[in-house]
Amino acid sequence: MDSSSRLLIICPGWCGEIRDVIYSDNGSITVIYRVTIRGSDGEAFRESTGTAFPNDGLMSDPVAAAEEIAFCRACARFGLGLYLYHEEETS
Repeated sequence: MDSSSRLLIICPGWCGEIRDVIYSDNGSITVIYRVTIRGSDGEAFRESTGTAFPNDGLMSDPVAAAEEIAFCRACARFGLGLYLYHEEETS
């Protein structure tokens, strides 16, 4: 089960959006991503960034890679998806 599917179970009605994509002179791509969770008393959001380098040869789509990193970090700012970081440590 992927992260967005788990988030849908925990927080139905959540939404996410790319706020900006920044192409740096050094070749890196940074995505700013916002996750919004709707509750009975209103909305709360968290934003975070993810950066990828297209010239490292490990990914076919560096924007998607940066988006995934930013999404995971924004979820972690809610306390959600922290298992993703623990999975990376054990891999």
